[in-house]
Amino acid sequence: MRKREKTFYVVIIVALIISFVVSIIPPTHMPVAPKETAEVPDTTPPTFSISSYDSLFQAYADTIGWDWKLLAAVAYVESKFDTAATSAVGAQGLMQLMPRTARAMGVPEGKERDPAESVRAATHYFVYLNRLFRRIPESERIHFILASYNAGFGHIQDAMRLADKYGYNRHVWNDNVETFLRLKSDSIYYTDSLCRNGRFIGTETTLFVRKVRHKYSEYCLREEQFWDTIHYVPHVSPIIREKDSLNEDADSISDILAQL
Repeated sequence: MRKREKTFYVVIIVALIISFVVSIIPPTHMPVAPKETAEVPDTTPPTFSISSYDSLFQAYADTIGWDWKLLAAVAYVESKFDTAATSAVGAQGLMQLMPRTARAMGVPEGKERDPAESVRAATHYFVYLNRLFRRIPESERIHFILASYNAGFGHIQDAMRLADKYGYNRHVWNDNVETFLRLKSDSIYYTDSLCRNGRFIGTETTLFVRKVRHKYSEYCLREEQFWDTIHYVPHVSPIIREKDSLNEDADSISDILAQL
């Protein structure tokens, strides 16, 4: 009987010891709390975006001293950022250049729809037009450049000569030269000896200029609102700034166009 009691107590003691050991050792299946790590702040500068071609507009606009949003506005009005767009008269690509103009600006045949080639060529053409209108005050010049980009320099020259003949300001666009560009569809005006480029329906061109200016203003407002929301003030470029290189580039472009 004593032997049984002794065995019983030994079993109890061993059981207590095992129970104690188990209680102080954490089970292997218990999840281990992850170590706390410090959050790395995002140092990426904020970016205002208009299209997937913004980097092209920014790069090429800087070479000619333009605000890149103006190039973006031209592209939107011309093609709505569709690189495959082709107009009824044959203009192609993102910036809707006519094939002959594209060739003159150095676009290889078959590359008219390449966005980089299209933007590069358009900026070269703007350089050329900027030189042609260098006597017009900068605040007005952009209207003449845009109109010539759409209609061709010759028709804008005709409208300027007509404006001068009828007592209007040949260096002011709104209600002056634009008026006579629209009147070039009337035989009274396009048969005038001052009109050296014949009849032209100028309504579309005057509307084009207004659309580009409106879209540019919209982009400027959107960008301003964007920066306001994050309390950040970026460097803002003027629409056009003078560069000595513009005149040099325009001379070479003028030589090319004269041969066409």
